[in-house]
Amino acid sequence: MDTSEIKREANALYKEVQPILQMGKDFEQWLLIDVAKVVLICGRSNNDISANELLGFIVFYALVKQDKDMLDVVINQWDLSREVRLKYEKEAVRVLLELKEAIANEHKLTLPSVLNQYDEAHGTRLLESTINSIYRFAQVIVKADGQISMEEMAALSQVWQMLHTYSDPDKYLKQVSSPTPASAKPAAASAPEATPPEEGLDAVMDELNQLIGMDNIKEEVKSLTNFLKVQKVREERGLATTSVSLHSVFSGPPGTGKTTVARLVSRIFRELGFLQKGHLVETDRAGLVADYIGGTSKKVDEKVTSALDGVLFIDEAYALTPKDNSRDFGQEAVDTLLKRMEDYRKRLVVIAAGYTDEMVRFVESNPGLKSRFNRYFYFNDYTPDELVAIFNKMCKDSHFHPTEAANQKLKDLLTQLYEQRDRTFGNARLVRNLFEKTIERQANRLAVINTLTDEILTTILPEDIPNAELPSPVTPSPGLATATEPEPLPDLETWLGQFTAMLSAALNPMGTNAKVRLKADVLQLLFEANPVPNATEMAALTVSMLKRSPITGITRIQLYGRLPGDEFPDWSQEFDLRADV
Repeated sequence: MDTSEIKREANALYKEVQPILQMGKDFEQWLLIDVAKVVLICGRSNNDISANELLGFIVFYALVKQDKDMLDVVINQWDLSREVRLKYEKEAVRVLLELKEAIANEHKLTLPSVLNQYDEAHGTRLLESTINSIYRFAQVIVKADGQISMEEMAALSQVWQMLHTYSDPDKYLKQVSSPTPASAKPAAASAPEATPPEEGLDAVMDELNQLIGMDNIKEEVKSLTNFLKVQKVREERGLATTSVSLHSVFSGPPGTGKTTVARLVSRIFRELGFLQKGHLVETDRAGLVADYIGGTSKKVDEKVTSALDGVLFIDEAYALTPKDNSRDFGQEAVDTLLKRMEDYRKRLVVIAAGYTDEMVRFVESNPGLKSRFNRYFYFNDYTPDELVAIFNKMCKDSHFHPTEAANQKLKDLLTQLYEQRDRTFGNARLVRNLFEKTIERQANRLAVINTLTDEILTTILPEDIPNAELPSPVTPSPGLATATEPEPLPDLETWLGQFTAMLSAALNPMGTNAKVRLKADVLQLLFEANPVPNATEMAALTVSMLKRSPITGITRIQLYGRLPGDEFPDWSQEFDLRADV
């Protein structure tokens, strides 16, 4: 990769993060620290940071700091003078090490967590554009020396995970002064106290229309918006208005866009003048219910206060009123919330969300809830075509391009998962998980390629999409076989129970759970643990167990490893027992 291209990419990153730099010195410092961390991870993956990698960082640093002298040298003299290059290579290392001293946690980035909270409070989308820009710069760093090693691909995977890992940003925000220069927006910690700039109703509605699927929700939101616009005009002209309750119930499966729509609705209420700020505060049972007398009302009051002049979004609200609530503080949370909804009826909107049946029970459990929540929005599962469209949008936003064949495999996979879905089907969350696994698989595929062009780096092939044939997450039992599979022979069935017991005895002390299944002549094993079980170790253990407990009738074994709760495996291996073992 030539130096002129590296300089252009550093300048591109600088342009793309301008909104962050305009938010004040604290955000500038977080940005520099995170970029330095990314450069160190990618550059040191080969135990050495090359001159080109240092060039990419020092150009970006000089642009951010507006250091004209440094910028003139690295732009105009880097390629002409070895002495100058060595001097500024040392300067780049010095700055990197200086920023490294400010790194609180080597395994986490600061800016994603801060921007995640900021976006939630303001309805902005700074997080998505920022992490995509930083990840593209990470790709530039790993290919800056002209070739990408397996270690560098692993570093890219690590950076991707760090950019998509969010924690509570308060520990960072408490360490800084209030970043509120004239041109800056307020920091995430003070977001509820600030009024975001007006963006116009048309812009918010356009953003709603850009969402994939949700046709019924879009129509309902448009109808509500039109009704509120008319009410506002009547009020301004001194005409009688209809009493308006904006409190709503969002019901439906997980991952169907309830939180996203809630953010948009809160901004619509702001643009129409029904709320002053229109920010969104998310919470759930854990954020409202304490485990001691008197603590619950305090927690509810704190959440309500933070949400005043905006929307309080309560996820899985039905958990506040469990079926057996005789010794539960959830009812105290409901009673306190109802009182605050009345006290602040012109300053607070509450949106309660969760599964449809449970939300019906929740609202019916209390006359006060039933009288206040009289507006319902029903969210449906995304169709396979819509799930594919969501995946492709994630790809576009992160500079990836699936081939036609990859999209076909993706659609086959999502169709199969859709047809097998139950009420916990993850929808867009499942697609996010699938997308991240796809990027990891692509990184593993590219590890053996010496020359990587932008096209190669951004193309998703069919082999990058996880396989559709995943082991069923059930513990084997005598009734394991399905109606479409032949019943296992009795000796195989007996052997399976013995083999599973032996495997569990070996794995339990390691904190690893194994799920085993027989499908025709294929033995499938799914290993779950945190961290993900080692593929080589699990393969060796399985082969060892098979030798200790031989059986006829099984010709292949398929092994998978993943984190508990993940939809897709992190790795998979397959062995032909007739040839490999």
